[in-house]
Amino acid sequence: MIAHSSDPAMTKTVDTTPRLEVAQACELLRERFAVEGELTPLPSERDQNFRVETRSGAHFVLKIAKADEERSVLELQNAMIAHLRRDLPEVDLPMIALAVDGAGISEARAGKRRYWVRLFSWVDGVPLARAAPHSAHLLTTLGHLLGRIDRSLQSFSHPAIHRSLHWDLKHADQAFGYADLLPPEQRSLIAEHVRCWRRIPWAELRDGPIHGDANDYNVLVRDGEVVTLLDFGDAVQSALVCDLAIALAYAMLDKADPLAAACTVAAAFHQVLPLTAVEADMLFPLLAARLSMSVCLAAKNARDKGGDEYQQVSAAPASRLLAQLAELPADRGRAILEEACA
Repeated sequence: MIAHSSDPAMTKTVDTTPRLEVAQACELLRERFAVEGELTPLPSERDQNFRVETRSGAHFVLKIAKADEERSVLELQNAMIAHLRRDLPEVDLPMIALAVDGAGISEARAGKRRYWVRLFSWVDGVPLARAAPHSAHLLTTLGHLLGRIDRSLQSFSHPAIHRSLHWDLKHADQAFGYADLLPPEQRSLIAEHVRCWRRIPWAELRDGPIHGDANDYNVLVRDGEVVTLLDFGDAVQSALVCDLAIALAYAMLDKADPLAAACTVAAAFHQVLPLTAVEADMLFPLLAARLSMSVCLAAKNARDKGGDEYQQVSAAPASRLLAQLAELPADRGRAILEEACA
């Protein structure tokens, strides 16, 4: 989504997001997967997604990737889901539906552009962002689930996992390049977090495949418990602790006591997949960097995609949380999270 340059604030990216009409998507679904049903558009940051309800009552998600998406990245996502379904059969992960030719990824064309298309089973539940209340039990199940997933992914490999991704916390400087688009008060909120990110000792953090985007719309809740993660589009090889830091950043949104929520999730993760002392120490700088990335990229998207409200879904709560964190004494958040994982 982000094309980094020496002057990122002035760089414009080509919009390759698919915008098929519902009738076109219905035809594609019928031709590629021999499935007919009623389609409802779903929000997405970069792809085009539809909820499918067939006449028999079955439900699917039709995902149409950006025109410039590499097939190898979609193969990575499918392979990671397949790995987790084998290793963690109790986790309600989506199933990949094969096209009529037996492929897990199908090709479609609209106008002059080619798109890669996939079909997944629908998983019932409510996104964490819309689930209430966020009880200690709910947050504990989030930490446990993410810990199990990251523990399982330590035995996963794929050639495309070693890619450069703008949402990877290791490359947060690409997002920080858009800080000039923020109003002065927001720039002041992220300034210290950017400085702390620049001091992160990446070589001392364990590296591995991660989901990369356990945000509150990708975490699915059912009956008061987190049951699965959705959307593997940000899967990448990075510091393992980044997966937890990302989840914490979103679990803390709109909380009266955001650090208490973060500690609950982090302690549960640590029970399943113990963090090293350095990883525990880096949790707060990493989650703060993720929040800072979020507001920077929201500002960039507001410039480039001003009519798309979904692009701003986390901007306001992230800004509010950054303001809350600014009220903490120096190193207080870092020490509290480190203690939670002791």
